[in-house]
Amino acid sequence: MADIPLGSLSEFIDSLNEVETLLAAAPSQPLGEGGITIQSQHRDLVNAVNRSAMVMLVSHFEGFVKSALTELIDEICEAQPPTRRIPEGLLELHTRERIQEIFGTTGSDRIHKTRKLFSAYAPLWDANRTINPRILSARVLIRQFTSARPEVLDSVFSILDVQDILTQMDTYVNQAISSRGDDATRIKVSVKLEEIVNRRNKIAHGDRSEKPTRFEVEGYLVFLKDVAECLSTVLQQTISRCCSLR
Repeated sequence: MADIPLGSLSEFIDSLNEVETLLAAAPSQPLGEGGITIQSQHRDLVNAVNRSAMVMLVSHFEGFVKSALTELIDEICEAQPPTRRIPEGLLELHTRERIQEIFGTTGSDRIHKTRKLFSAYAPLWDANRTINPRILSARVLIRQFTSARPEVLDSVFSILDVQDILTQMDTYVNQAISSRGDDATRIKVSVKLEEIVNRRNKIAHGDRSEKPTRFEVEGYLVFLKDVAECLSTVLQQTISRCCSLR
């Protein structure tokens, strides 16, 4: 099962064509041609295209992560393995959500939800019980993914009992760079992700001084593709581990 690529990865790679198409829409004539007004309009258009491509790229990447996490839950629900195969962090997350919901209610509603907690959620902690697909919810997991910041990714994957996701991304991305024969220095994935998210946020919040170049956006695109491939591999392994009936 781990050898089957996630559908969300294929969709993400396809979505990168949209970013590349947008980048290609920018005018390519040298800035030295034309009058001052024409040069100014050219710069404004190039900046607008690059800024838009930056926002689109990060949005597609965050959408990929959410889709990949959904695939994980869907695969578990379909296979219905014993609960001992499910990451305890995922079981705890769903149980905690139910407990927090109970504390927000009163009277008979609280009694009903408390009864359901023990009748429906207690079996999650019985190692030999088959997982109830009506209990696991992709929405509960996805709510933990609030942005592509490295600490958020680390937190989400910790829920899945993956404790070294940033290290795995560092290894994968730098191996990919080396295999392409790039001369770039070694990349620290957490630093690069923080840079990308910060720049996207500045643009999205109207900071007009943030002007990524086409070269930078294209570099970010390759980087996020490498990161997505790494995350996909890790999630494929998690699915294989969770859905084994042994």
